[in-house]
Formats: sequence, C-alpha cells, structure tokens
Amino acid sequence: MAETSGVGAGRGRGAAPGAGPPGQREAAEEFAGSDRLTESETLLEGADLAETDDSQFTVLERQTCFNLMASRDIGRVAFTIEGDAAPTVLPVNYALMHDTIVFRSTLAGTIMRFARGYAAFQVDLFDEERREGWSVLASGQCRWVQNSGELARVPQGRLPRPWAKGDRNQILKITPGRVSGRRIARA
Repeated sequence: MAETSGVGAGRGRGAAPGAGPPGQREAAEEFAGSDRLTESETLLEGADLAETDDSQFTVLERQTCFNLMASRDIGRVAFTIEGDAAPTVLPVNYALMHDTIVFRSTLAGTIMRFARGYAAFQVDLFDEERREGWSVLASGQCRWVQNSGELARVPQGRLPRPWAKGDRNQILKITPGRVSGRRIARA
C-alpha cells in the first residue's frame, strides 16, 4: 500500500524537508506537518473488531488516522446545503498540517459557499485486487482562513496543486473534533 502522493510528494526524493523552489519561504514551525512515515510507524492499530481466516478488520487509533491522512493528498469534503435532502460530497486536494486539514477553493465555489461551519472529511486507500485497505473519517469546524497572519503561516508550497481548473486561491481548513478509521487486511 505504499504511495508516493501526499504531503511532501512534490519535493522529490532526497530533498530536505521544507525545501522548495528557489526563493520559496520555509514552512512556519506551527504548520510543519507530518513527515512521511514507514509502514510500521504509520499503522498504530487499535482494537480488532472482527477476524476471520482470511481477513482482519481493525478500528484505528486517532494518531494512526492522522498519519494515514498525511500520506494522501486527495480527499472528500462532505457538507449539507440547506434544503437538500442529502449531503454534498466533493473531492479536494489537501494537506494535513498539525492535525488540521487545509485545502484551496474558489471564492464562488460550492465548498466556499456552503461548507463553512461544520463539515466531514474522508480519505481512503483500497487495493481492490487484494481486497484490503483503509478509510479515515474526520469531522469538525470548517472555516475560511482570511487573517493575514494565519495565511502567512500556511506554507503555500506544501499545498498540492488542485486537479480542477481555475484559480483556487482561497484557503479553507477543517479542524477535526471527531476522527475515526477502519482498516481491513488479509491474514
């Protein structure tokens, strides 16, 4: 399940943490984030819920969930639009910075207009051939980062380039209150 995407993936192998293009600011210590972890460091497993002859289902500890979120750079933001019967779920490119989910949006975007307040965020990785993987769900306050001091602490070089076209120059962050994760592995 090793992946090369996620926080720091754009720096290239062997680059010093925080290194970026010439003239780029170093990340503030407050938003330094998590370095990439080895597989054994990443999976600090919780209590097993179910185990059969061929698979093991595990509830993951909170820190394991954050470690796994730091290993990816695409997740889904879920929020409710007033009047809709079901939640809206949209993919975003993101970075995890000190257990805070940070991503870009457009000023007129759906996420900017409706996700501020309370939102959920899901990240997962599945190997369909081996029928194993993990999923993490975090929920909490979602807010628009507008304060110039706070914006200066968000290292722009750490945020992944959005896949979607258009200028995504507004920063939102989700501060998770509740975090849960599940992992299924073949025995």
